[in-house]
Amino acid sequence: MRVPAANRSVRAESGEMPENGRSRRKRVPKTCDCCGPHGKPLAPGHQQLSKKRGRRKKEMLSQEEEVAAEEEVVSSAAADSVVTLEADAASEMDEAPSPKEKPGLSQTERGRESTVLVNGLENSAPSDTPNDLMKKPRTEPDAMETAPPGLSASWDHHYCKPLAEENRSDSTEETGQPPALPPVELTTEGIIECIHEFLEQFYGKYGGFTPLSETDVLDHLNKTFQSDLNDRMKLITKEVAKYRAGLACAPMHFFQVTYNKHTLTLDDLSTLDDQNWVNDQVINMYGELIMEATNHKVHFFNSFFYRQFVAKGYEGVRRWTKKVDLFSKTLILIPLHLEIHWSLITLDVSKQSINFYDSQGILFKFAVDNILKYILAEAKEKKQAVFQKGWRMVVNRTIPQQKNDNDCGVFVLEYCKCLAFMKPLLFTQEDMPRVRKRIYRELCDCRLSDCLNQDKAT
Repeated sequence: MRVPAANRSVRAESGEMPENGRSRRKRVPKTCDCCGPHGKPLAPGHQQLSKKRGRRKKEMLSQEEEVAAEEEVVSSAAADSVVTLEADAASEMDEAPSPKEKPGLSQTERGRESTVLVNGLENSAPSDTPNDLMKKPRTEPDAMETAPPGLSASWDHHYCKPLAEENRSDSTEETGQPPALPPVELTTEGIIECIHEFLEQFYGKYGGFTPLSETDVLDHLNKTFQSDLNDRMKLITKEVAKYRAGLACAPMHFFQVTYNKHTLTLDDLSTLDDQNWVNDQVINMYGELIMEATNHKVHFFNSFFYRQFVAKGYEGVRRWTKKVDLFSKTLILIPLHLEIHWSLITLDVSKQSINFYDSQGILFKFAVDNILKYILAEAKEKKQAVFQKGWRMVVNRTIPQQKNDNDCGVFVLEYCKCLAFMKPLLFTQEDMPRVRKRIYRELCDCRLSDCLNQDKAT
């Protein structure tokens, strides 16, 4: 026969909420792994909780008695301390009996059967509540001997101690600097390992070893070992050659460099290698970097601009300056690709001069006349009456000249950079191999180097 449940208010006052014949007990939040169902006893006297739910088991009392007997055999002092704790617990329970104690039990029995409910589990250990345990210091000598000095018995629990990563992050925040790496040993094996690490990073960043020089590796080693390793150049050269030979059969064909609307493939960048002819993609992206480096005070026309103007006249390039005011610039750069040769025309807006630069001393006067026609038409279109007359042509013959038939494009790029930053043209043909490597790096880094002519000895 089913008995009707008591009124909700009556059950709330009594502290018991029966449901389906079972009583609900208030669960205490988990405080530590060592007090929960997955805790591991770290020392004698630190027992694991029972995994039984809902009922008190008499077997727990027998297990406690066996543990107490074993402790008494091992250490009489430990047994005395346990007895003292049990007596203290019993006396405290006599003074403050639990409202949920069993009727009909004596105070001593209630003290022995006092149950601590943690996370819905029952603990029959004759101890206080978890909060009291956190406040009172442990007195078991075995637990103190097991734990390392200066740490509690639960020192290896994952939230009883800070993690190693947290310690490292705290130290980084306090000092403001990352922890120092262990020094690299200055041995032959250490040098070789450092060379291989540098070459691996370099290969991934630049897609190859075209811009690499032996001084780059030497500078990296000197910085890493904080020592002068010029006497190890034979070893450096040998290891670099061996490493490059190993990767020669596996080029990074997928390597690309993207900047604004420009994209350079490994084939485009390879035109800067050795004596190759520089193509339009390299010229145009480098001009974009020059404009960015000068905060667009210098304007660089695409290498296809002149061809379009010659083919279709001013109407064919009218939209090229739709959002650009050429007459507010300090310098205008116009590269010319005439058949198989690169030249450069510049417009100094403030002086109203058209300058022609050619690394072989050739003068293409018809090209200068075409640019003059363009700038006059542009001034008329933008209603700049001051710039509709007064332009003059200047031919620069005392400029660095090439001594081969392959470096005209590199000379044009170096002209552009020096003129954009108003630096003298001091480079020579002997500087071209280093200039090629520098331009390759600048394109991959998508920014110009800080110093001009940095690869020329002072």
